[in-house]
Amino acid sequence: MEYLNVDYISDLHLSFYIKSNGNGYSKESIEHFVENNIKPKVKGNVLVIAGDISEFVDSSIVFLEECSKYYDKVFFVAGNHEHYISNMLNRNMKDEFKCDSLNKIKRLCDLTCDSDKIVFLDRNNSNNGVTEYRGFKIAGDTLWYLPKGINGWLFYYLSSNDSRLILSEFSKKDMIHHLHESSMNWYSNLPNDLDLIITHTPPVNNKHNSCYYASVPVFKSSVWIYGHDHIEKDFIYNNTRFVSNPWGYESKKFKIKTLNLVKRKQ
Repeated sequence: MEYLNVDYISDLHLSFYIKSNGNGYSKESIEHFVENNIKPKVKGNVLVIAGDISEFVDSSIVFLEECSKYYDKVFFVAGNHEHYISNMLNRNMKDEFKCDSLNKIKRLCDLTCDSDKIVFLDRNNSNNGVTEYRGFKIAGDTLWYLPKGINGWLFYYLSSNDSRLILSEFSKKDMIHHLHESSMNWYSNLPNDLDLIITHTPPVNNKHNSCYYASVPVFKSSVWIYGHDHIEKDFIYNNTRFVSNPWGYESKKFKIKTLNLVKRKQ
């Protein structure tokens, strides 16, 4: 039986643990963080990061490169924080990415496209968010939610930074509709026999807020790793195992969890 040991984490939010210099984090501080919090806990062959590494593209790439020293492959998807653009984060960020969050995603695509060890799974990438590794079929994307009902839209506009810091040519309402529809179109075209799906947003409702899940009609993988809602989970629903291991904003242990991924029977 073919299997793969997968370490998985999400919602790292490195800004809460590494001091920013205004343009990201120094390479030395990232190296020190990985040396202390990733290296001693490695168990799997590969590492999966289900979004929200950091708001700083170049620093996220350095972090991924440091992690890749200890794994055969590092797979990651973008979270909502990877899309954030704010001059409060970096006074030149809006100019650099031309006030379009998808330009940040394009930068992540460009910086990882030639890597042998780092795989960015995203519907906008040249891999279309789908890859194969050692015979395992893997797909990944942010999988954007859509606010539902008055409470969902009130949360989106009044409480969530997404409506303020994710920028595009669209209005805030049209933007989230566009992101959601793009994700759903991507998902509908996936094969039904995947071994692993990685998304930032869960496809199941754990937090009773529509800004924290994206409903899909059918689960196309036997295992699904997700993040976003900052709730640690491991459960089976409709024959799919769902797991989440978020660090969140106040992590003390920086846990890395491991699952044994068994290849689906053909």
